Amino acid sequence: MKTHSFLRNSRNLFDERLLGIAAILIVAFAISYAAPAELARVGGGGAKANFPATVCPAKLGDGATTVFLPAYKTRVRHVVTKSITFYKSRTASENLTSKALLVDSNPATSFAFNNSGNGIGTVICESGNADQWFVGASGGVTSKARLDIVNSGLSPALVEITAYSSKQARPPIAVSIPANSDHSIPVDAIAPGDESVVLHVVTRSGRVTSFLFDQRKKGLKSLGSDYVNSQAPPSKRLLIPAILQSSSGKVSSTLRVLVPGNLDANIKVTINSGDGSFTPVGLDGKVIPHGKVLDIPLTSLTSSTPMSMAIDSDEPIVASVLTQFVNNDFAWATPVASFKDIALNFTGISPKVVFTGSQINVKIKWKNANGKSQSARVTGSDIAFWNPGNGGIRAVTFSNSANQSKQPVYGGVIIRTASGWQIAYLPLTAGATLEKSSLPVVDVRSLSR
Repeated sequence: MKTHSFLRNSRNLFDERLLGIAAILIVAFAISYAAPAELARVGGGGAKANFPATVCPAKLGDGATTVFLPAYKTRVRHVVTKSITFYKSRTASENLTSKALLVDSNPATSFAFNNSGNGIGTVICESGNADQWFVGASGGVTSKARLDIVNSGLSPALVEITAYSSKQARPPIAVSIPANSDHSIPVDAIAPGDESVVLHVVTRSGRVTSFLFDQRKKGLKSLGSDYVNSQAPPSKRLLIPAILQSSSGKVSSTLRVLVPGNLDANIKVTINSGDGSFTPVGLDGKVIPHGKVLDIPLTSLTSSTPMSMAIDSDEPIVASVLTQFVNNDFAWATPVASFKDIALNFTGISPKVVFTGSQINVKIKWKNANGKSQSARVTGSDIAFWNPGNGGIRAVTFSNSANQSKQPVYGGVIIRTASGWQIAYLPLTAGATLEKSSLPVVDVRSLSR
């Protein structure tokens, strides 16, 4: 009797467990069908958006390098250190030594300012970029130019460098960069002896950002310095928004062009300035041979205002403009993409900003050196200018997102020292763009498949 009672109790317990499991499965299947429908009703599984960290170059050249951060207490850390912990900056600027700087996720843009010898230079701090073109620098006897490759990731990276000269493209060079490290390569080791150089840097693996610093010396005499800001892959239309020119003859300009494809290109150059728009003699339908870097002196340019340049081509090209003061500093003006909203902190500098586009309508908000908030609106067609005046500015925001014409606007900054003989260009481009990723949706129905 005891045995039968035990078997009967065990059978009842087993039946209860089966019923419980069945109930759980029924509820799970119901949720699996109801939840995705509800998620679809509210817009799916949702998305997560944030700005990636940006990298600023290490100190290059023989002068000082300072990073202008969006604000004080910005979270930063140095690359090439054992610690990967971010700390809060004590001011809105950070002086760099031999270590690159990583700026934590931030919607505003940081940039580096270098003062080496007889020249100054500025460069946008960027997030990891897998495809960078540098149109500028030299591998000649006066060159002290260096390519700075920063791996801010925590795994080794592989980078491929292709150098183009005035004669041909050189074989690619593969460089391995250890995790959380910085590697600097002289340009004359990549393209020895050539005065006209274009570098194409491709990241095959890892999180890498590269910077090109151009410095020239003749003996003990400094001939100037500047960063060469990177530009996007080759395009059939390029906009260089800010080029300094003078009617006094003390400033010379040179257009550097490369057609990296297999066909020659026909280009047309259009100059916009406060004096009007025109095409320089010989640059309407000029043939550019492919695979070779070509420097074109712009000897006929005179203008009472800064200029912008549009280059149209029937083949994808990369290009830049070299501005040279006689026996003094030089600067590289590079193409930019159109902008919507860009926030910067000039920390006391008084820049001159040039906008170019068919319909310009840019709203500007800034704080002057005393911290007073001000605003202005810049309008025009083809080209327009803005200068906050003497005294310098702090944080500034340029906004084209409310432009009702929906026409693209391009911007560039001209920075000069008090003496006027040192110059740098800064492209108005965001150092990092908002990245979005979809959040995963768990669908229990997959258990039944």
